[in-house]
Amino acid sequence: MFRSFVVASAALISVSAFAADLGVKKPAPAPVVSAACKETKALPADAFGFATGSDVADLGAWGAGIDNTYSAGFRGGRGYGYSSTFQVSGSFIPCVEFGPYLFVSGGAYKPYNGVNASGNVVGGGVEFKYKLLGRATNGIGLTFDVSPNFGGYSGRNYFNGSSSAFGNSFRLLADAELIKGKLYGAVNLELFQSAFANNNGPILGAQPNTSQFNVRAALSYAATDALFIGAEASYQVQRTGMWANGNFRAAAAYVGPTFLWAVNDKWTVNGTWAYQVAGTDKSGPGRKLGTTILPLNMARLKLGYSF
Repeated sequence: MFRSFVVASAALISVSAFAADLGVKKPAPAPVVSAACKETKALPADAFGFATGSDVADLGAWGAGIDNTYSAGFRGGRGYGYSSTFQVSGSFIPCVEFGPYLFVSGGAYKPYNGVNASGNVVGGGVEFKYKLLGRATNGIGLTFDVSPNFGGYSGRNYFNGSSSAFGNSFRLLADAELIKGKLYGAVNLELFQSAFANNNGPILGAQPNTSQFNVRAALSYAATDALFIGAEASYQVQRTGMWANGNFRAAAAYVGPTFLWAVNDKWTVNGTWAYQVAGTDKSGPGRKLGTTILPLNMARLKLGYSF
């Protein structure tokens, strides 16, 4: 059951890579021509919860954000994961967004009647977005996103005392305007990768490189010019191997609400909560939700600022 603590690898690397997306575009009060890919109206990239819209920063525009994620609820014991990321992002070239970031993430797991194991990673990375298609001219927005990161790991009762850590993500971000000016939809295809240089732990032994493939779909409704509300569903599969090409570890489906509030023309707040509605791992579905790998609950709260 100590293998349940692989929540650490998800929290330490995959979550940090995911949290790199800090799109801080604010909703435009009226239709304007965007400098990036000729959009007729800006749509916040983070209006969809954990899913991400296709918009990138306008040429010469910059923003910053603090993104916090949290996960809890694992089969066979008590566990949690967290990640906090600070990112500055902007655009030097039309349709391209560049965003360096720093992060701290961690996790812990204690089997029932077992020994607690914990660990954390501190590191940084850089996110690159390239917008392939714009909604205004093609009816659908499409963006490619890659986000490599590196860090240093330290922990107790898991890997040996310290290790270097690597994470990366490849994401394809699509969105469309379903009802003019009111309802938007997004679909994301995501591959997260995680690896440790020194992973020969005293209890678990060698931990294989892992990867996680997610499919997300979300709707977001513009209740006002400043408030988006919506819902998201996702299906997530984790396997060994850096390219989801190894052994099956766990799979789960999630649903949950989302919101984004533009406090003013500079500040935005957005958040989401995802609840596992189905899940399985090597031990089987079981009577309870939550797996030894993927959590029962995931939440996100982000504060963004546009320069």
